[in-house]
Amino acid sequence: MLADHENQTDLQTQTATINDLIGPEKDNFISQMAANMVTGATTIVDPTTGQQYHVTQAQTDAFNSAYQTALEQSTQEYLTGLLIQDEIITQQVEFEEQKNNMIEEAQVIATVTAIAAEIEAADESTKIGMEKYATDNDLRAIKQETRDAYQASIENMVVASRTKNMLEQYSGAIIESTTFVTQATETVQAFYDGAEVGIDKMLLDQLNIAWAGQSVGVENGFWADIGSIEAQFLPTNGDGPLIEVIPQ
Repeated sequence: MLADHENQTDLQTQTATINDLIGPEKDNFISQMAANMVTGATTIVDPTTGQQYHVTQAQTDAFNSAYQTALEQSTQEYLTGLLIQDEIITQQVEFEEQKNNMIEEAQVIATVTAIAAEIEAADESTKIGMEKYATDNDLRAIKQETRDAYQASIENMVVASRTKNMLEQYSGAIIESTTFVTQATETVQAFYDGAEVGIDKMLLDQLNIAWAGQSVGVENGFWADIGSIEAQFLPTNGDGPLIEVIPQ
């Protein structure tokens, strides 16, 4: 007899039906017919015998339909998984680039502050030479563009890290939700041709995946989950309390 498939997917149910017919039911029929071949002189097989063991057209159609749907979904889920992995690599590259930018801009700032520190302790002749050096090398001040580039690299590192982390943490939800939307809106190809991933500009705890007029936002929980450890990324004022960081 067939097992209880009440809690199974349609494909699992149809697969079990087919496997039962071509498995134990097939073996049962073969056994009966083999025995009858031995005693066939006294038992005439009815023409309809064996029909209950047929794989019907309805069963075939039901299985093929469920199988096709599963194949389409599995393919899309697999390809979406690849897209997520590609995006994760992209964010890793972006993070490294921004990290290097931060280091470079910090070196420029450090050069200016180093000259300033030397001037404080230098004698008059040395100060004159250092002033000329600062002038010749355009190091008379920390430039606004240097500060802006330094700040931007910090923000971009946070965004890249956050995007990568959210892609990894919510990959299952992304696959499930985008698969549903692309199939419902018939935008599967458009999704693979031009899906864009990014942190929402207003809701910083939400990751958006957008394509062809469609958008899926994945959030809930990420900010709360990491809120307790956010403090370790904030600067401290010696051994005192944390300094409030206000982006400028």
